[in-house]
Amino acid sequence: MEYRYVLAHYLDKAGMSQAELAAKIGSPRSTVSALLSGRAKEPTLGKAKAIADALGVSLDEMARKTLGE
Repeated sequence: MEYRYVLAHYLDKAGMSQAELAAKIGSPRSTVSALLSGRAKEPTLGKAKAIADALGVSLDEMARKTLGE
């Protein structure tokens, strides 16, 4: 599954807006929007970890879902 769909799933599950996630990870909302739209394919490892932490899931869980495991 593409990262953007995994991100959208966990963002919805957390009940968090793009702006809230952006603030928690220290990035502009446009970065989160680009990830969700597919304009940006995947974040760096550090940013992916920050996103997972902000959403309350493990990076491993998000990676497994992205890889289809």
